[in-house]
Amino acid sequence: MNQSTKRLLNELEHFGRSHSGYYNISADTGEFFYMLVLIAKSKNILEVGTSNGYSTIWLGEAAKQSKGKVVTIEINEHKVKMAAENFKRAKLDKTIKIVHGDALKEIPKLKGKFDFLFLDAIKEDYINYLKRAYPKLTKNAIIVADNAIMFEKYMRDYLHYVRNHKNLRSVLVPIGSGVEFSLKVK
Repeated sequence: MNQSTKRLLNELEHFGRSHSGYYNISADTGEFFYMLVLIAKSKNILEVGTSNGYSTIWLGEAAKQSKGKVVTIEINEHKVKMAAENFKRAKLDKTIKIVHGDALKEIPKLKGKFDFLFLDAIKEDYINYLKRAYPKLTKNAIIVADNAIMFEKYMRDYLHYVRNHKNLRSVLVPIGSGVEFSLKVK
């Protein structure tokens, strides 16, 4: 990752901490996702919840190395504009496509298959995002859901679902605010 992208990530990390409503993943979670994408050689990544684009840039940097793409969905128009500008600054606007809308409505419209899914939006809707995205996930797709420790009470349905689904293997990774890491085995 080049120095200007690292500086941008630091700037966005600071912005997220100092502005209400911009809840970014932690830097170590970003590094973890970056490594996961590289190790899995993920080519088609779907992110639900863009915010200012911090996590998307981590995903996009790794996807760019494997000649992959990221589709990210954000409902808030102001955040869409801010993220789009940040993607240009990171020189990832060709790697990342941002969709403005409600993920519950937008996921079914998406074409193609995804081998990596990141959930970081309305916690109570994680289960609904996953159910809509599930038919679009490849075998061995990685699914990561943020805030599994911090907001566990809002994610109980989701956590129960992924931990008991016959075609998923799932484990809690105590990084950042907690990441539920799942693998679609069939």
